[in-house]
Amino acid sequence: MKKIVSLTLMAVMLMSAGVAFAAGAAEVDEVNLRLAHIYDPSHAWNKGAELAAELVEERTDGRITITVYPAGQQGTEPEILEQTILGSLDIAAAGAGQLGTIYSPINVMEMPYTFEDNWHVLEFGRSELANELFEGLREEHGIRVIGPSSYGIRQLTSNRRVETPEDLAGFQLRVPEQTVPVAYAEAMGANPTTIAYAEVYTALQQGAADGQENPLSAIHAMRFYEVQDYINLTSHVTNVCAFVMNDAVFQSLSEEDQAIVLEAFAEGSELIVEILSQEDEDLIGYFEEQGLTIVEPDIEAFREATAGMPEEYSYWWEDEFGADLHSRIQQTGN
Repeated sequence: MKKIVSLTLMAVMLMSAGVAFAAGAAEVDEVNLRLAHIYDPSHAWNKGAELAAELVEERTDGRITITVYPAGQQGTEPEILEQTILGSLDIAAAGAGQLGTIYSPINVMEMPYTFEDNWHVLEFGRSELANELFEGLREEHGIRVIGPSSYGIRQLTSNRRVETPEDLAGFQLRVPEQTVPVAYAEAMGANPTTIAYAEVYTALQQGAADGQENPLSAIHAMRFYEVQDYINLTSHVTNVCAFVMNDAVFQSLSEEDQAIVLEAFAEGSELIVEILSQEDEDLIGYFEEQGLTIVEPDIEAFREATAGMPEEYSYWWEDEFGADLHSRIQQTGN
């Protein structure tokens, strides 16, 4: 009888130990999130991603880690966005132009001369108006914006001087494969040609495109300056870009961890703007040292050429947010 009691007691003790071990294991469950983007490792967006990953790991005591895959390792921008929607990726960096292909009201952010500078983009991204737009995206596609920021101020590179829209007649301008860039390229006087980001250098080198338009940071990181003679400071679009996260994955985290993730990506997004703004100041001199000619074109002529676009494309957003959405966004910096 004593032997039976002892065995029973031992079984209870082992079961209790097993429950305690399981409970302990549950408390220290580790989560590894996968983040992908298309930018070079030297680019501000990779540095922002790495900072956010570092902060999340530090503030969760290693319970949550984020592996960053730069430079299109997981696919093109459309591909990594789709993977994030489907849940095969957890987080992606996607520009407003790409997000606008699946949720059209976001195209308003891509209209020419909407934002004054990178800081204006960051301020807008943290506004209630931006939150309303981002919530619509979440409801329709199950992805949550966790870190809106700027991609930078787009400038036009070429092998000939560009001072007015008339100078772009017959000019093959590479743009992303998105509706708004194609439209503003045409409005600016060029012939748009869509080429994948990773293939732009070769296209310029081989003459498949006469020029391209990207922020100075991207022109530097992708070395486009090696195959172009002029940088024309058209400043025609200041892009919104964002870290987006699969919402089901976000919701699976505790409220405390959700707050940590949001704060970490807010800090990463601010670092991006700091880097981009500094590079806008520093890179002009660098490009001149490389032998490029910096052109200050007639900005007002380009503003006038593209001024009708917000009204022309307001059908994308007016039903949900009103026809005046574009002007309200412009006022967030005032």
